[in-house]
Amino acid sequence: MKKEIKYSVIFIVIVLILSWSLTMFFFSKPETVQLFPLVMFIPAIVGIIINSIRYKSFKLVFKPITTRINLKSILFSLIYPLLFIGLVAIVLSLTGIGKFNSDKLSELSNFPSIEMIIIGFLLMFGEEYGWRGFLLKELATAKGKIYSAIVVGIVWALWHGPVVFGLANQTNMENPLLISVIQMGAVFVFSLPFAYSYFLTNNILPPMIFHFVWNFYNPMILGNIYQNQPGIIEGNMIYINGEGLAGIIFGSIFIIWYINTFKKSSIKSITS
Repeated sequence: MKKEIKYSVIFIVIVLILSWSLTMFFFSKPETVQLFPLVMFIPAIVGIIINSIRYKSFKLVFKPITTRINLKSILFSLIYPLLFIGLVAIVLSLTGIGKFNSDKLSELSNFPSIEMIIIGFLLMFGEEYGWRGFLLKELATAKGKIYSAIVVGIVWALWHGPVVFGLANQTNMENPLLISVIQMGAVFVFSLPFAYSYFLTNNILPPMIFHFVWNFYNPMILGNIYQNQPGIIEGNMIYINGEGLAGIIFGSIFIIWYINTFKKSSIKSITS
C-alpha cells in the first residue's frame, strides 16, 4: 500500500469516527447544540497531527497554506459561487419553483463584518486543511486528481450527514433523513469545483474563500438549509437550495467539464 493511501485511510477513519461521535454528543442535549461548529476543526487537527508526525517540519506541515497563489484561483473562488447561486436564483424565479421576495433584496447590500470574516475563515481552515490540504493532496499524489476529487466528495458528504440530520431535527424540518441525503449529494457535487480551486495553486486559501463566499450568500439568497430559514428566493428548501436538489442538478451540469479539466492537467503533468 502506498504511504499516501495509508495516511488517507488513517485520516478518514479518525476524522469520521471523531466527528460523528462529537456530533451525536452535541445534539444529544439542547444546551450543547450550539457547539456543533467545533466539529469543523477536526479535519484540520487530524491532518496537522499526521503531517507533524510524518514531516517533523513546520514549513512542510503548513505548506498547504503558504504555497504561492495566483489571481485566477482567487477570482474563480469569488466569482464561481456567486454566479452559480445567481443562476439558480434566476431559473427558480422564472420557472415559478421559487418565489422572489423583493422585500429581502436589500440584504444583498449587507457585507460580512470583520468578526464574521475572522471566525468564518478559522472554521474554513478547519475544514479545508483536512479535506483539500491533506486528503485531496494525498489521494491525488497516489491516484490522480479525478479519483481524489471523487473520494474526497464521498467522505466530505458522509461527514456532513449527521450534522444536517441533527439540525433538521432541531428546526423541525420534515423528513430530516431525506434532507440529509439530498444535502450530501449536493456536497459531493460541489467537491469538484472545490478541488479545482485547490489544484489551481495547491493552496487551501482559494477553497477557503470559495467556502466562505458560499456559506455567506447561499443562505442569504437561496435560504439556510441548516436552520430552515428562507432567503430572497422562497420555497421548499429541499428543492430550491444550493445544497438541495437545485444545487445537485445545476452542479451536475459542470461535472464533465471538471473531470475533463482534471484529466487534461494530469496528462500535461506527465508529458511535461
